Amino acid sequence: MKFDQLQYFIETARRQHIGQAARFLNISPSAISHSIAALEEEFGKALFEKQGRQIKLTPHGKLLLDRAEFLMTEISHIRDELSSDQLEMRGHYRIAATHVLCSEFLTPTWMGIQKEHSALTATLHSLRSGEVLSRVNSGEVDLGICFSPQSGPNHEQEILHQGKLVLCFGKKHPFLKDRRAEDLSRYPSIAALSAQGIDNCEDHPAFQKLGIKPKIVNLFDNYDVAIQALKSNAIWTLIPEFIAYSHRTEIETYIPRGWDADYKISAVWSKFRIRTRALDLVIERIAERIKTSSVKSSS
Repeated sequence: MKFDQLQYFIETARRQHIGQAARFLNISPSAISHSIAALEEEFGKALFEKQGRQIKLTPHGKLLLDRAEFLMTEISHIRDELSSDQLEMRGHYRIAATHVLCSEFLTPTWMGIQKEHSALTATLHSLRSGEVLSRVNSGEVDLGICFSPQSGPNHEQEILHQGKLVLCFGKKHPFLKDRRAEDLSRYPSIAALSAQGIDNCEDHPAFQKLGIKPKIVNLFDNYDVAIQALKSNAIWTLIPEFIAYSHRTEIETYIPRGWDADYKISAVWSKFRIRTRALDLVIERIAERIKTSSVKSSS
């Protein structure tokens, strides 16, 4: 199927007459007839049927006309964009982020970009980190932002931020009286749900280094849930420092001597998808927003 064939087909379908289409396109009627015959042979379907002196579209012809007109419109848009000195970003994107990253960083970032480029649209997904990575790998989303994804054969990743997980407690937790790391094993804890392809908190090497064996009684899939749990129970957990420090009025944090619990926030995308200019801008702006947020939280 060639571009000229589609153009000849569309003009013939609009006029329902080969001769009139030929005069409009300034070509011979035989050229149009051969072109339509080639399309019918390629698809194995009749596109027109004769009705007196005119020709009418068959059901398959109507379907092709609908698709062909859409394609010609898109080609026209591409021509306009490429001939313009100011390139407009357009298209619909599916972007997913871990719950807190979606609400705090992805959503405001995307809304700002969309304000500048009104032809962009998106579906934004708020998910667990493991689900974000899974949907990127399956091709269901174009870009993901999540915590500590492991490397894999089906995706690429770019680190946007690296930080520390900190020990967090409710304001009246009994541990805060003495603050001895070896006592943590005595108290119940909650942990983020583990997921394939994501580095997990519940068996973090930092625990092994300090001889801590977490007594996990609950699991959570959203750090907002973890914050609420800390406020209402005598439990503890690990939370990224920028989240913990933004809740200073509600929880307490503790970092033992020799503590080494890193995490990262990464952008992930399929190796089989192209990173467009729009996605590049999303990644760049989110990295800037995370950096600004981390500075404010630590001050």
